[in-house]
Amino acid sequence: MQVLHPEVRFTVHTPNGTFVTLGATEVATRARVAGSAARGHAAIVDGRPGVISWNEDGTPLSLLVFTVADGHITEITAVVDPAKLALMDLPDAV
Repeated sequence: MQVLHPEVRFTVHTPNGTFVTLGATEVATRARVAGSAARGHAAIVDGRPGVISWNEDGTPLSLLVFTVADGHITEITAVVDPAKLALMDLPDAV
């Protein structure tokens, strides 16, 4: 099991802007909330492990991407902004 690095960063891109959380404890709390809301499928996005969920019409709903260094999660990026998701080269809905 991979663990969060003490200097981990969680960046969330929303229609209302980008929000950043720093620190393992704070990130773990936010990631638990984001993870419980996401019902997605594992995918590789730009060479990194991630989780994608889609709307019923097949458009992307949310994306979580993990950066791992030395066996530790150092960054989690979440994208829930439909405009940003539409510009990304993501796998088709499963």
